[in-house]
Amino acid sequence: MNKLAVLAFATLLFLSSMMWYLANGSLNDYLKSQILLQSEYYSAQQAQLLSANFSNNTGITSFTNFSLSNIEGLTQPQLFIVDNINAQLAVVPTHQLDSPSIQKKTTTIVHVEEVRFGNLQAWSEVLKTSATGKTNIEILFKKTRTQLATDYPALYPKISAELYAKMYPERSETLALEDLDTKQRVQKIETNTAVLASNEAKQKKRLLGKAQTRIIITSVIIEQLALTIIKDNETITKHLKNVELGRFGDENGLASNQLGGELLKRILAQLITVEKSTQVQNETIE
Repeated sequence: MNKLAVLAFATLLFLSSMMWYLANGSLNDYLKSQILLQSEYYSAQQAQLLSANFSNNTGITSFTNFSLSNIEGLTQPQLFIVDNINAQLAVVPTHQLDSPSIQKKTTTIVHVEEVRFGNLQAWSEVLKTSATGKTNIEILFKKTRTQLATDYPALYPKISAELYAKMYPERSETLALEDLDTKQRVQKIETNTAVLASNEAKQKKRLLGKAQTRIIITSVIIEQLALTIIKDNETITKHLKNVELGRFGDENGLASNQLGGELLKRILAQLITVEKSTQVQNETIE
């Protein structure tokens, strides 16, 4: 594994905002600090991680004992805990993106072949003061998704539009009144190839943003998932094995700062699916 791959992985895996520079500190400490930083940023909850260890020989980073704290006022101190997480770099860990970043500098894609969670345990519960009946998992899913839409509006156009409407209700009313205009409008169809190419390039830059380093994860798997649902004085635990969360990032990858939020969002979405399912293997009532 060459030095470039090591630095790229340190910068990108789960979240880094620094670019290619590790100042006066160990790689493992840096990885650990970045996991905690973005986990807390997207969830607004306290995160803990015992250790992070990158192997230069195998290209695998192992994270041990990760936990995310629960919303205050619930019986369980953690939302979920994971005993270990292993991230495997691809055989060819980096390549250059054809399109340069908006800053006219080269954009590097880092490819992670697989992220594998060991045993993930989570707890679902409704706040007694909740008027909506939403669980802690649903509340943090919405919070994470909203933060992603705020930071990356081009990738979340519908949610971003809703947020904008709430922030500027008077502007939304103006747009609504404009829609009532009954005058026929003819939309211009652009045919000039140079203009079309320019518009396409601008849209790509808008979607990619300013990130000079981006990441692709081919596969994310949870080997053992246990969700404990606390409701109406009953506790039910649902178990699943080898849960696949899919791929993260298309050929352009995801911005390094975005990846932590996307991972958290998809984990929470999976927990909501399990939470609402009626047929799950190995249900236990405690």
